[in-house]
Amino acid sequence: MSFGRRIVTNGGLILHVQPDPGGDLEELTELTARLRTELLELDVDSVDALTEQTAPEDAKGVAGLVGWLAVQFGTLDCLRAVVAAARGWASRTNRVVEVSYGGDVLKLTGVTSQQQEKIIDDWLARHAAGA
Repeated sequence: MSFGRRIVTNGGLILHVQPDPGGDLEELTELTARLRTELLELDVDSVDALTEQTAPEDAKGVAGLVGWLAVQFGTLDCLRAVVAAARGWASRTNRVVEVSYGGDVLKLTGVTSQQQEKIIDDWLARHAAGA
């Protein structure tokens, strides 16, 4: 199993909170923990920080794992809920979150709500056929 842009998942996805150029690891760790807490309120099977065994190829040491979460879920509706929660979180915190599922990467950013909705709808539609 490889993460990052070339992931292979077993019914789950990977979230990567992008580090802020002026931020530090402690801040990123805290922000990622808050996102994890929000996601655990959804009907997901699990939300776990990546470990060295599940690390993305481009992660460099333990510090490279900060900001990465693996989310396991069972339904397309849950996938939609996770993406919506990550989008709302990214908007509120002014952060960028990459969502990777089946090798397909969706970047949630500060674009307008209407633009982000269109991007998300197109991305989810690509995965609806495989659910």
